[in-house]
Amino acid sequence: MNFISVQLRLFVQESIEPKNFIGKHITTSEFNKWKNFLEKEEATILLAVSEWPLSIQEYDQKHIESLITGIVNLSNTLNAYILKNSALLKNHPQARSIKEHYYYSLNLLEGLLLSLGESFPAQTASVKISQANLRAVIPRLKEKFYKVSDHFNAFVIDKELLDVVITGLSALINKKDITLDDTRYITSLMDLLLKDSELDNKKLADLLIIHDFNTQAFYLFYLYQLRERLDDIPGLHEQREMLLAEKDRLYNLTTEKGLTMPSKNRSLFMELGEFVNGKYTFAKKRVKLQRRFICDTKNAQTNSRFLINLPVPQFGLFIRMQIEKGFLVKENLGELFKFFAGHFYTPNTLYISPDSLQKKSTDVEFATAQKLKGHLIGMINWLNANYNLSNYN
Repeated sequence: MNFISVQLRLFVQESIEPKNFIGKHITTSEFNKWKNFLEKEEATILLAVSEWPLSIQEYDQKHIESLITGIVNLSNTLNAYILKNSALLKNHPQARSIKEHYYYSLNLLEGLLLSLGESFPAQTASVKISQANLRAVIPRLKEKFYKVSDHFNAFVIDKELLDVVITGLSALINKKDITLDDTRYITSLMDLLLKDSELDNKKLADLLIIHDFNTQAFYLFYLYQLRERLDDIPGLHEQREMLLAEKDRLYNLTTEKGLTMPSKNRSLFMELGEFVNGKYTFAKKRVKLQRRFICDTKNAQTNSRFLINLPVPQFGLFIRMQIEKGFLVKENLGELFKFFAGHFYTPNTLYISPDSLQKKSTDVEFATAQKLKGHLIGMINWLNANYNLSNYN
């Protein structure tokens, strides 16, 4: 079903194209025919739409969306004639009259879009906004965007998170073929941000999850933060517990009534939940493999694995010192740390994560280095006392 006639498409896209008026005189009768033709086409479309059944099936919704998209495209064509191709008619003796008729045609199509919006609000909201209408919509969005940017200055929020939010909002506002649904989502989200007077890193990130801020940058930011948290937890059991708690946290966030980002097949919660579930399953498998390797806790305390009386951060730094000083070869570091994690345990960490052990060997806090230095001095003192090295230079 095609509501827009071929004659209307050809008239807008070809007959009244600016280059066709070059060197041509247009009579008053032709100008009147121009208006009369468009008015007749508009009436025909409205009549056809008025006879449309009230209960629109999904198949019929596509026809309505196609109709609205077609009118938007014709409106954009006229908008281009006015703004981009006006130079072609600059020296035309009837330039003013032609431009007036372009504006008349554009306003007629924009009025038709308004009428269709009243009859079919859902379908209209999901179709791209016309260029003529964007001239009013985008400045309003940008004005609110600048307010949000200034609003963030009142809070202590990590630059990485702020960059994700600011860049993401800007990309949504400048999105190609932005729809009315898009503008409503962006406006509502910015209003929520402006109303919040107690933002911090956690609250801002939670708010973005609740309101489905499903941009690639925020998704990757969340993944990076979760990996960092995992790396800071040395024990596999503890990692699994953290992931289980994170699954519960995400679920609780999504129970709050939030916005839904349009034009997305999957919600942010579904994508984040899938990642956390994958990490949780992987952690469970690693624990299972460790148990299979150790058999049980009793075997962990026999000769197959050995207790080292150092916290994991100090143990990691102790291994790193041996690597850097050449006692251990600086090759296959992943396997090397995997070996130490598999053959040693600490008083507080029965199953050491190889990744965490390796990370903590380089991400060293001052207190960790200071305590290990104390142990090393103790070793030197032991050598001095037992092998008469006190006076040896």
